[in-house]
Amino acid sequence: MKLRALVACAFAASACMAEMEYATPESQGVDSQAILNWIDACEKTFDGVKEGRIHGFVIVRHGKTIAEGSWKPFDTLNEPHMLYSHSKSFTSSAIGFLADDGKIDLDERIVDIFPDELPANPSDNLRQLRVRDLLTMNVGKKDHLLRAGGDWVREFLSKDFEKKPGTGFRYDSDATYMLAAIVEKRTGRKLMDFLKERMFDKIGISSAWSTTSPQGIACGGWGMNMTTREIARFGQLYLQQGKWGGECVLSPSWVALATTRHTWSGWGNIGVKALGEGSDWEQGYGFQFWRCHHGAYRADGAAGQFTVILPERDMVVSINAGLRDMQKELSLIWDYLLPGAKDAPLADRGEALACLRQRIDALAIPPVAGTDKGLDAFLGHHKRFKQNSRGIRSFQLFNHTADGIMCQLELPAGRQRLPVGIGEWKQGEIGFDVESYEGLGMYIGRQRTAASCAVDEKGVFHLHIFFTNTPGHINLEIAPDGKVTGDFFAMNGCKLESK
Repeated sequence: MKLRALVACAFAASACMAEMEYATPESQGVDSQAILNWIDACEKTFDGVKEGRIHGFVIVRHGKTIAEGSWKPFDTLNEPHMLYSHSKSFTSSAIGFLADDGKIDLDERIVDIFPDELPANPSDNLRQLRVRDLLTMNVGKKDHLLRAGGDWVREFLSKDFEKKPGTGFRYDSDATYMLAAIVEKRTGRKLMDFLKERMFDKIGISSAWSTTSPQGIACGGWGMNMTTREIARFGQLYLQQGKWGGECVLSPSWVALATTRHTWSGWGNIGVKALGEGSDWEQGYGFQFWRCHHGAYRADGAAGQFTVILPERDMVVSINAGLRDMQKELSLIWDYLLPGAKDAPLADRGEALACLRQRIDALAIPPVAGTDKGLDAFLGHHKRFKQNSRGIRSFQLFNHTADGIMCQLELPAGRQRLPVGIGEWKQGEIGFDVESYEGLGMYIGRQRTAASCAVDEKGVFHLHIFFTNTPGHINLEIAPDGKVTGDFFAMNGCKLESK
């Protein structure tokens, strides 16, 4: 089976017209105290193992960055972070370029674009499937792809299309993969190379890369990686109706079309518990953009990857995270940042601004609480896990004189060791098996880590491992009786329990 390739866009974007200016919040009509209160609320709401964490953010008002930061050990402002389904909005934009160029008709039938990949007897519903239906998640397909080996386009077209396309929303990342395949077929280029030329170079995105299918086609609906600053630039491009530095990068007509509600959405249609009619997943869906409250819309990826565009406030908020309750994340924006955004510049608030700058400079996730007292009792023991979906087989803790505490995880890629700090985060790197871990564009190849451990007052050992370019993390607890519990937090994550 062909290994998935990592398609890296190693480009040096020209600085001219790509740099975003910085300004104080008050000069752009935003109260520094409101941003401080939002940071406080984020830390209180997302406080660790149970709820997860915010990793980094950028806030832009009137085209100027008024606040940005990341919580150590993360550096999302400078290091690319996994975007999950936030990737979809970039793939939609690539379709927009084709539409602007007259190279695609949104009402084109998919059977006409991929005549050589069709099953022997295409159903009537498949024959009616249009590009527009892929964009709006109105595909009508029953099952998701397994995303193992094989040809993903052929597998998509061979599925049962039980409903007439265009008649009902059902969130389906396979649809966005097909959009990526269309872009690559019509342009004869890789999706990320096409976006590099048409968008990334022009607005200053230089770290973007994506995972691919066995055929080398960008995953489209997931798998892209960029910094928080870069996804904020993307949001600003859309806020400016596709214009950047005096150039029309993407047509205003496409921006309006892509961000308009074309279908009623519902988180329940994704196959998980609905969040309720008042949630931001019930406000409608455009062309791979979600509609929000307050006249806003967003690019949206699992575990808290957001670029929220607020035209009525001339504002963009981009966030990378690794958390469980994404509605809470959005609600904090509505509850704290929106009330602080006024129509006119505010008087300088030197004290609040100084506090904000100090607070941002000091952003850090606390290491695991506890001490090394009793740690020796946990060293050297080989703990085997019950079978789990991620193939994590065992865990062992070592004490090496030169390297300090080392953790060994037995993964499908073999035994991997990483340093672990006590009272601090220690940086490391481990390898994941490509075939077993790329299901939704996650945790392939080498992954950077930051790990911390301690023993609490009850004698329970705690270990926390962040994968610092992703939303993912591993939490483990070992009780004094040797029982291990924990989880691998990720898209399609798993519980970890000792045998």
